[in-house]
Amino acid sequence: MNNKNKLLIYGAAGYTGKIIAERAKELGLDFEIAGREAAKIQYLASELKVPYHVFQVEDETAWRKALAGKKVLINAAGPFKFTAEQAMNACLQSGVHYLDISAELETYQLAEALDLKAKEANIQLISGAGLFVSYDALAVYVAGKVKNPQKLSVGFRHFGGFSRGSVISSKNIADLGILIRKNDEIITNPNVTPKVFRFADREEECLPTPLGGIILCYTSTKIPNIEEYFSLKLPAAGLPDLTAENLPEGPSAEERAAGRNALSAEVVGENGEIFRAAVDAPSGYTLTPLSVVAVANRILTNDFKIGYQSPGSAYGLSIIHDIPDTHLIDITK
Repeated sequence: MNNKNKLLIYGAAGYTGKIIAERAKELGLDFEIAGREAAKIQYLASELKVPYHVFQVEDETAWRKALAGKKVLINAAGPFKFTAEQAMNACLQSGVHYLDISAELETYQLAEALDLKAKEANIQLISGAGLFVSYDALAVYVAGKVKNPQKLSVGFRHFGGFSRGSVISSKNIADLGILIRKNDEIITNPNVTPKVFRFADREEECLPTPLGGIILCYTSTKIPNIEEYFSLKLPAAGLPDLTAENLPEGPSAEERAAGRNALSAEVVGENGEIFRAAVDAPSGYTLTPLSVVAVANRILTNDFKIGYQSPGSAYGLSIIHDIPDTHLIDITK
């Protein structure tokens, strides 16, 4: 393991990757950028005044060169179905901590399967270190409020529409069907019905959707039964034709600032006790960069756990305090 405190951002010229790089620059982190499209990467590197690398995700030699002297990688190049395995393997071979911003369940399962190799490489491996940082922290918080928690239900209200990359990735998620965790096992949900959640500002009905907590929150809490729900709030422009070719690159800064993301979690203990809490946070494409850079910054300051981790298993509730303008709220009614 090298001792240098340098970050590499792969996929930095993409919609979310750019915002991640801008956040790293804002915090004064020592970082380099990389990606697959030379013109875009060169232009961004010139803007940010940072070194850059241009290579395809399959190029093992280029990975070794780009990761030399680095402590942590943020992989922002989705769909992660096509980039995560190569990037994870590169980090394992180079002894570099791995983070990505995937929302794809199969990527989480891949990371989970690499636990032993990550321990052998003395690195921390987290897939889902974007939106799910505060999500997982909320799960850890509510799990600690009841005796022997048995069931976790989480509602997620997303604001701001979707980037082109997220729409492409979403097909990989939708193809898996509506999954839940029941008695420690992931199964197809036999009872697909909406559930009303109390968010920080109001109650809202959400639809069953596999979001990642069935893997990430299980890693951090070991709650045997986990169900997830989703509600979408769009900016005023509404939802365009959902084909990647017709979508804009992503919401504008003004659109991102016009609304907020919200999370609501309900946990049931072994004695039937129920506890609820919520998170009020910036909208998705603002929250993701703030979150993943917060985790990267922890690693750069030598705060990490070896092996496969979720954000919550690595950092518990405390990581939520590293994300600006993100608030945890107990729900008492």
